Amino acid sequence: MIDPALTNAAAVLLAAYAVLAAVDGLYIHLWRLRLHQRAETRREHWLHTVRALLFPAFVGGLFAAPTAGALLWAAVGVAVLDLVIGLWDVAIERDSRATLGGLSTAEYTVHVTLTMLHAASLALILAARPASAWALDGPTVLLTPMPGFSAALAVNLVPGAIVLGVLHVYLGLRGVQSADARVVA
Repeated sequence: MIDPALTNAAAVLLAAYAVLAAVDGLYIHLWRLRLHQRAETRREHWLHTVRALLFPAFVGGLFAAPTAGALLWAAVGVAVLDLVIGLWDVAIERDSRATLGGLSTAEYTVHVTLTMLHAASLALILAARPASAWALDGPTVLLTPMPGFSAALAVNLVPGAIVLGVLHVYLGLRGVQSADARVVA
């Protein structure tokens, strides 16, 4: 059986993560700093884009659906890929933001808080699965549904996350076109 206390705790952390990530991603990265429009921050923007595109699979595969077996392991693979890309983002951020004066203390604090919320929600949602869910030769979906709060939160986050992923792609491609137009002019 899926542990509802762990699942609900994970969902609360995920909700906090989603709110803070929206502020960081939409306000700071896209609107205030316009990372997608700057040549020196374009790689950082594309890393954010990949993470935005992975987020619906992460949330759907671990918070909305009672995945098990190979499907659970695939969702874990998405989560691990997201964590690796997050580390890559940290590794390039200093150089990426050099012309902007680096990251402010506030933005560093937001990023550390986001990392803690993301990791804690992931740990709790994985711990909520019964041991039998981890068998590769078992069913891909558990018979027990995800507890209501987790599933409801995930179902509500996924559409917005898809829109944000598409927005990241659009702005990234538009930023490249703008940069190409400036080079030609």
